[in-house]
Amino acid sequence: MGNSSKYLFYSTVIFVAAFLFYHFYLESKAIDKEEQVVMKSAADQSEYVNVDSFGANGEDTKDDSKSIQAAINYSQKSKIGKVRLLGNNNYVLKKGLVLKEGVELEFGQNTKVRIEGNFKAIKVMKNASITNGIFEIVDAKFDSDVIYLDGKEKFWSWERTQIQNVSLLNISGSHKGTGLHLYAGGSDQFICFVNFSDMKIAGFHTGVKLESKEPKDKKYSFINGNRFINFTLDDCVRGVFINSSISVPNESSGNEFSGLQIQLSKYTKRAILVSGSDNKFEGLIWDVHILRDNRSVIEFSKDSMRSSLESNLSSKYIVDKGEQNYYTSPEEK
Repeated sequence: MGNSSKYLFYSTVIFVAAFLFYHFYLESKAIDKEEQVVMKSAADQSEYVNVDSFGANGEDTKDDSKSIQAAINYSQKSKIGKVRLLGNNNYVLKKGLVLKEGVELEFGQNTKVRIEGNFKAIKVMKNASITNGIFEIVDAKFDSDVIYLDGKEKFWSWERTQIQNVSLLNISGSHKGTGLHLYAGGSDQFICFVNFSDMKIAGFHTGVKLESKEPKDKKYSFINGNRFINFTLDDCVRGVFINSSISVPNESSGNEFSGLQIQLSKYTKRAILVSGSDNKFEGLIWDVHILRDNRSVIEFSKDSMRSSLESNLSSKYIVDKGEQNYYTSPEEK
């Protein structure tokens, strides 16, 4: 073998070796990155997506919206299905999130998301869920929804959508916006049989709003059969507001509120304002004496029928403009 041939041979060997080394290096880096993005729970070894790997930082004042949304998107695409924000951290949202179908967003018990601006904080799609955590409004300009479900998604009993152990707090002092909003705004839109549990909502104009609008065609929109279990509503202008007709074409019926605790304040105008039919409320309304004019804090609207309330309120605080509604009061027991 001549010198030139030897040189060519050794050059080829070195090139191949270098190429293979670089290839394995990149592969190892990709594996390392994957391991940083995908974590395992210490409790059950289940996988979840690490938000911090996408650039979120719960210890500064920078906007984390893009990073959290990227983690949600990755979780859906990879089919891991869970995103976690952990620790006593404060993440910042300056833009709304879309919680994609099949993704669970799980917070630490005291993990906060601070909402700066005026926008829907998080839109929840079918088969998505939120567990734990605190959504905190710090901007007095906020006048939108914190958690929003749209009837275009067609939520039904076979879906796994749920919200549990979440606090929604407007600490700006504005008493604007809505904590939890279910909306069916057009033809063949519906939200049915979704469970919401162990929620605290404070400082908003409306704590919980169920709203179905009349479609422009002859089809229906409805928000029916949902359960709201162990809710605390504090210092809201309206605690629960159900806005619909009695029945189709747009109705909100058969929704159940159990274990309800409503704390009134000087800003409260209605603890419960209900339309639709067969909606049920069971709970306690606190400190009605704050309302010095003795105005009614519970209203069954003219578009209500067969709805019921079991509470501690005297009948003088309840106005019934509907048909066949039922309520209990201490003087009647």
